[in-house]
Amino acid sequence: MLSNFNIEKTLFKNQFSERYQFVLNHKGKNLKGLYHNGEIMWFNPQPINYLKEKHLDKIESKVHKKMKKHLLH
Repeated sequence: MLSNFNIEKTLFKNQFSERYQFVLNHKGKNLKGLYHNGEIMWFNPQPINYLKEKHLDKIESKVHKKMKKHLLH
């Protein structure tokens, strides 16, 4: 379901507004977004446009877990 999760770069590193840009692959589609303070902001294509809300919730849950793991290290 979710593969190739990578944090591409850290924006505004060591600043109050630090954000993490990530990319993941879901069924052949690359999805990009920003992660900041536990919130995900998606770039285009917006996954809500072609996924049901329950599937998007599962993907976002996995993103949250991977980001929390990354931030702890």
